[in-house]
Amino acid sequence: MCNDLRSNLTQQLLVSIAAGVRSQDISRWLDGYPAIVRVMPNTPAQISAGISALYAMPQVSATQREQANTILAAVGKTVWLNDEGEMDAVTAISGSGPAYVFYFIEALQEAGVALGLDAEAAKLLALETFAGASLLATQSKEDIKTLRAQVTSKGGTTEQGILALETGNIKDIVRDAAKAAAAKSKLLGDQLGEIN
Repeated sequence: MCNDLRSNLTQQLLVSIAAGVRSQDISRWLDGYPAIVRVMPNTPAQISAGISALYAMPQVSATQREQANTILAAVGKTVWLNDEGEMDAVTAISGSGPAYVFYFIEALQEAGVALGLDAEAAKLLALETFAGASLLATQSKEDIKTLRAQVTSKGGTTEQGILALETGNIKDIVRDAAKAAAAKSKLLGDQLGEIN
């Protein structure tokens, strides 16, 4: 496929959303073609609510960077990386992140059902709580920790729930999940880079 693609490339920008495939490997497979932007989007792009991280090879012009940004901005926000090595962390946080959020929503819904709520009511409560909290965090001038503290009254119900999360080391678990995903992303990149 790269041979067919290379014969048609002259000065066009090549935007790659191939997970784990590094720009230098794509360039090598295309006989040194330099105009490559690597992108890690995420699934909320399906509803124009995604976030995409972009990395441009040094030879990519400012105009080409603008073109890539315009394309990806159509499906959400964009962030540019100066170091392609950060793409593994991006994959772990925003590429895999929607699955972590869905997993937590699923757990919250199941907890609601276990507490006696109807499944549909539990689902709606979990979904809208996530949507509203995310929107509030996006629009607020307060940092995330402050927003959490504002909900967590001393001696209240939320404090008890947060204590249970802390006892379960939820932050360590999230860090471990991100580290595992980043390590897998790096491994995939290494393996794909060995292909000639």
